[in-house]
Amino acid sequence: MKLLPGERIDAVQELDLRDPETMPDALEELCKLTGVERPEEIGLNGPAVGARVTERNAGEAALRLFEVVFGRDSLTVALVVGDLFPRLLETTVLHLAGVQGRAFDALREEEPGRIAHEIRDVETDGLWGFPYYGSVDATPLFVRAAVRAIERRPGFAATPVPGREATVRDSLDAAVGWLLRRLAEDDLGLLSYRRANPHGLENQVWKDSWDSMSHADGTVCNHDAPVASVETQALAYDALVEAAAQHPAPTVLLEAAGRLDRAVEKHLWVDDPEGGFYAIGLDHHPESGAPRPLETRASNMGWLLGSRLLDRPELAMRRRRLAELLLSDEFLAVGGIRTLSARESRFRPRAYHNGNVWGCDNYLISLSFARRGFRDEAQELQRRIVASCRATHRFPEFVAGGEPGTELIAKRIVDVYDSRNGRENRVEQPPQEIQGWTVAAMVAIEHSSAL
Repeated sequence: MKLLPGERIDAVQELDLRDPETMPDALEELCKLTGVERPEEIGLNGPAVGARVTERNAGEAALRLFEVVFGRDSLTVALVVGDLFPRLLETTVLHLAGVQGRAFDALREEEPGRIAHEIRDVETDGLWGFPYYGSVDATPLFVRAAVRAIERRPGFAATPVPGREATVRDSLDAAVGWLLRRLAEDDLGLLSYRRANPHGLENQVWKDSWDSMSHADGTVCNHDAPVASVETQALAYDALVEAAAQHPAPTVLLEAAGRLDRAVEKHLWVDDPEGGFYAIGLDHHPESGAPRPLETRASNMGWLLGSRLLDRPELAMRRRRLAELLLSDEFLAVGGIRTLSARESRFRPRAYHNGNVWGCDNYLISLSFARRGFRDEAQELQRRIVASCRATHRFPEFVAGGEPGTELIAKRIVDVYDSRNGRENRVEQPPQEIQGWTVAAMVAIEHSSAL
């Protein structure tokens, strides 16, 4: 177990997890996650929940954390399988539009037009209320999902939103308004986040563990000022461009996209002797307030690779550089591309967002590779996703990013105390066994022709 300076092992809990005896079927699992019995019914009972546990380990509380609707997760699932199950795409948009933010509420981090991060059937847990809106990327994902659904079926735009005096078009406009407002409020023109609730999520992106955004020396980013994550800029840019075709003022959206493009190039590209890379994100110096790139190499840049942000012909060499870097030994493990390069200070092969290999992360990166003409590389990533699922008899949230021959599934929980940050850190834990993102990736690999 690698310990960073100032850390000590606080607790190790061995879990009595049993491996499933057989490999489940991806379509059957998608049915279970969406609450239906047959594939043709997918979308009838609402969006996919985040995860579920296998029957063999149903009593393990650590594996039952995400059996509810998460905005980011449900939208990602719906977008990944949207061509196969367009009704799921529509019902996901409608469900999230029904709880879209309408007011400013610091406890729940609600804002007008903002899409919820987590939806539970309780009023509060003492830290924040529900729905909880602490996500910066769910809203651009919602914009993309709504636009895609309307393009497929134009009449969907006029569909009433359940429980609201609004249509899907109204909800889309509100989400675009939130995105434009947040971009305008950022001094650098990036889509950034800073929690409004002091007990809310510090990192409000898909890598939402508190230490996932760090500097090259391992110092965690400054959460007391705005933080921007690179893949969120890609999502925001594509959302603006895609929504412009259906917006009454397309020039406003395209101008905002242009400013975002320039900000990404100015603040997030890192030149180095090896060819350069995009930083995982940006924070601000705690004393001077000056912006600082978080110069760590992470899988996040794989999402950027597939974005229109890198479409310009003069960026061809940069696109090739990103593909080669992500497929280098520092990133590539048995299961696919690690969330964090093995050369980085905070890398640990079983760390949640700092070393594990996430199936859906790799699936989205494979689509980026394919879009840029790296088809063999895309197919290899998808082969590794499939192989990991079959080897573990699961659709796991992630597999370990260690060396060949090491266990793919963690079966213990390891907590360390980090004296430099004055808090506990969970550096190893088992994955959710049947995770919606991974199921969607497998369904797409097995049943679509995305490549």
